[in-house]
Amino acid sequence: MRGYRRGFETIWGAAIPLLRAADLAIANLEGPTAAGFLRGGRQVEDPGPVLDDRIYTGYPQFNYHPVVIDQLLAAGVDVVTTANNHALDRGTAGLDATLTALTERNMAHVGAVPAGNARFAPLRLRSNSGRLSLIACTFGTNGIPDRARQVPLCYQDRAQLLALVRQEARSGAGVIVLPHWGQEYQLHADRQQQRLAQDLVAAGAMAVVGTHPHVPQPWDVLSGPTGATPVIYSTGNFVAAQPPLARATSVMAWLELCAGPNGPRVAGLGYIPLQMEFDGADPSLTLPRAGMGPRAEAGLALLDRLIPGRALTDQTECQRRPSAPERDPYYER
Repeated sequence: MRGYRRGFETIWGAAIPLLRAADLAIANLEGPTAAGFLRGGRQVEDPGPVLDDRIYTGYPQFNYHPVVIDQLLAAGVDVVTTANNHALDRGTAGLDATLTALTERNMAHVGAVPAGNARFAPLRLRSNSGRLSLIACTFGTNGIPDRARQVPLCYQDRAQLLALVRQEARSGAGVIVLPHWGQEYQLHADRQQQRLAQDLVAAGAMAVVGTHPHVPQPWDVLSGPTGATPVIYSTGNFVAAQPPLARATSVMAWLELCAGPNGPRVAGLGYIPLQMEFDGADPSLTLPRAGMGPRAEAGLALLDRLIPGRALTDQTECQRRPSAPERDPYYER
């Protein structure tokens, strides 16, 4: 409600300088942005940007007014993933409306596809570090049937997913896989995540960055064809009305890419801690630091236990290299 009334920057404003500083900022869009769609997928007159609990709703079936896309673009988000368990919360027509709204507003997106298209469609980008290929998938759609086969599945479509990663890696692109997977509220990756991560890295993924558990999870660095490959099992929530410490504490993963002999490579890796603050009536995102109080200290301690030694430093290997590209918005579709 507050975001619609006063602007979403009043909720996630602390992250805006970080998002704008990144050459490529990627976020998970957890739910449709289907103008005028009711639960069940029927379209009616659009009431405008308001949380009316009829058309624009929260948990358990989300739908956001498309103004959220404009707010994300203004914040510095360049790409959103649309393969998650809430992708079909407004059905096939609602998902098609979401993809149309993203395209019309020039928000790049990856994951779900329009009805009638091939289920897996990578988002190919060019950068000063080389060509990139983003691939997204989800563990499921909360039991809502995907009759038009629009949402790529990480596990059921495993063979197709791995074949696509191999294809894109062979082309010389740096492949970043964005899976929506794992168990909610669990602070450690499950065996399914670990096994799929190993297969993705073996297939040639340059990085794997996951979402869904709503809490942060430990990171791995696995050896693969592209070298040391980071696997970030879960970044946790970005902004969410979930006060428990582990659910309110998350990370912004920061990957520094450099050009390599066979395509882009990850040369630097770290995280920026985030935390939702619930003091007063209006929750908002903060950047917790030492000395900010007991809750911030507890969140930082949790992250240090889960992801030791990865708190972002001032410089990464890529930034120190004389041949590093300038940090300008050089990515293009």
